[in-house]
Amino acid sequence: MWSVIDFRIETCNYILKMGVICMQGYPNNENDIVGKRYTIRDMVAHQTHMITCVLLIITGLYLALQFNVCTLEAWTLMSYQSLRLVHVIGGILFLLVNWTLIPFNLVTSGHIKQYIFGPKDAVRLKQAIVSIIKHSEYPKYTIYNKTTGHYENKLHPAYKLMVIIEGIAIVFIGITGIIMIDLKFGVVDYNITAWNNFIAWFVGDITGSVAALIGMNGIELIRTIHLWVTYWFIIELIIHLGFLGVDPRMTKYLKALFITGNETLDEYTQIVEGTHEKQEKKPLVVFK
Repeated sequence: MWSVIDFRIETCNYILKMGVICMQGYPNNENDIVGKRYTIRDMVAHQTHMITCVLLIITGLYLALQFNVCTLEAWTLMSYQSLRLVHVIGGILFLLVNWTLIPFNLVTSGHIKQYIFGPKDAVRLKQAIVSIIKHSEYPKYTIYNKTTGHYENKLHPAYKLMVIIEGIAIVFIGITGIIMIDLKFGVVDYNITAWNNFIAWFVGDITGSVAALIGMNGIELIRTIHLWVTYWFIIELIIHLGFLGVDPRMTKYLKALFITGNETLDEYTQIVEGTHEKQEKKPLVVFK
């Protein structure tokens, strides 16, 4: 007969086993499958990207307004120089997360191909738009392999399409922002002659020759590009929230992205089986 100690040991082992199963994405009962949608790195990258992007839009537009109408004393919460310093720090964090952490997460995910917009995504995007207009069935773009415990597709097709344009926009806004950095303001006090000479040559000769064709000087063109890309990020944010708002799995995505990292899969998810070795297309890179 079992002793009390044996019973407790068996109970603990069962609880631990069930915990491991749920973390790996296998059923925690006959009907539910819990998938690990986001890692801690994914959540940190997204939250940092989101916060810095919104911060840059708000501070950037206000700086542009102050610069254009010369109302430097209009900002009552902080000085113009302090606001500019906040904008620069936010820009540095924004570029760091987009040019280091996010690419690293994509490569080490083991499924980098799923983030590339392809023919199937074009079909899903069309189905998503039609479903919004005609109130028909929303496409099952989330594909989960319950054998491997990995997602074969997570992103909405509209987001995949925007990732390409956003990547280009980040390059433009990053380069123009770096060019416009003043190394002598606020708590920063650097005067690097080589850097100053390079920027003067690039803005005056390279950018200036192009800007002259449209009646601008070099720095005016740089500021205009920077501002136009800011407008694109606002449009992209609206599109992003728009598609998220009509998605039937919105609450599960938000909970997974901001709180748990996990989600319970449902009828809006396509669940497949089979190991990577049995699939026709293997992951491009697997570091796990």
